Amino acid sequence: MKKYLSVSVLCLLLIVATAVCSAAATKKIAYLAPGLDLPFWRYLANGIENHVKDLGLDATVQVYDSKNDSSIQLQNAQDAIVKQVDVIIISPTDSSSCPAVLNAAEKAGIPAIIADVGTDSGKYAAFVITPNEAGAKEVADYLAKTMVEKKMTDRPAAQVTISLARNNGKARSKGFTEAVEAVGVKVVDVRQLEKYTRAEAEGFAQDLMTAHQNLGAIFCHTDEPTLGVVKAVQSAGKDVLVIGFDATPETIDAVRDGTLLAVAVQQPAFMGVKAVDAAVAIFEGKDVSEQVDVPTLLVTKDNINDKSIADQLAANVFPDKK
Repeated sequence: MKKYLSVSVLCLLLIVATAVCSAAATKKIAYLAPGLDLPFWRYLANGIENHVKDLGLDATVQVYDSKNDSSIQLQNAQDAIVKQVDVIIISPTDSSSCPAVLNAAEKAGIPAIIADVGTDSGKYAAFVITPNEAGAKEVADYLAKTMVEKKMTDRPAAQVTISLARNNGKARSKGFTEAVEAVGVKVVDVRQLEKYTRAEAEGFAQDLMTAHQNLGAIFCHTDEPTLGVVKAVQSAGKDVLVIGFDATPETIDAVRDGTLLAVAVQQPAFMGVKAVDAAVAIFEGKDVSEQVDVPTLLVTKDNINDKSIADQLAANVFPDKK
């Protein structure tokens, strides 16, 4: 009888121990997005959530919307810390606001992974980043080539930018400027987005075309606003070439119908995948690469119908949420 009782107790202890270990193994991941009103950040969140499922990772993901407000971003970080998450993935509202989150995470002993934008300072485990300057230069090189072919290099260019308090904004502006100035095109004006809407960008583009009657090109730094710039140019009936950075399915359609010359497409879902891979390495105690580059995909009127482009867009840019 004692023998059977001992075995029963042992089995019970094993069951309890297994349950405890199982609970302890469940990891909690927090993703702090700057603003889920922009499709780009929703696609990046989808990439994180989908990859956790694809890996069969015993983990939960909570996505926070910072509503493009640094104070809300810090509140979200504090909430994640209170919930004792195992890792924080952050796409900062801007580079100057990121250190506050990184410092809070460090004090709590929670590793942080940055996905895009960048930070002015602070400690982090990994930085998943698009080479923004290179991506902007690539799409601007395509614009410059087109302006040479169309004999438009005597006409100036302008930019509608994301926040230039963000390191990625500075890099995009630099890559664009260097590429067009190399063929003699002057960059004469810059308008900086605050609301990141089509309407805001449309108004900026109208102002730019009014201020510079001979304007030849506009570079818009981000997806939805690019479509606002396209609309303004169409409404004005002017021969102004438009290029963009980032994309939505509508942006790709604009390249297809010729109203948008070209776009440097970031791969947000793939960035989410790489952020999760870094988190898994942290969980397993492995070395983590401090910087992981995810290049842009150049989409132009020349390659828009290529199957390889369509496949990459579906897998790494515009994924369905699983």
